[in-house]
Amino acid sequence: MGPEEAGAKVKLATTRYEDLAEQLEAAKEHLFDAYADAARKGLGPEELADGSPFTTDYIARRLRERGVGSG
Repeated sequence: MGPEEAGAKVKLATTRYEDLAEQLEAAKEHLFDAYADAARKGLGPEELADGSPFTTDYIARRLRERGVGSG
């Protein structure tokens, strides 16, 4: 493999990584939108954290950012 081919592989890998990072961030926002909807229906951060990749404190903070829950 020459330098041009190596550079092309790096560019492709970088593009794939950036695309996945964008998808991950979008999925995270959708998840927190769902958490906010659930919290408005009465579920608390402790319940939402059960089985979640996020801690209760992080969920509570993100809910407050969305105007859900107490300060």
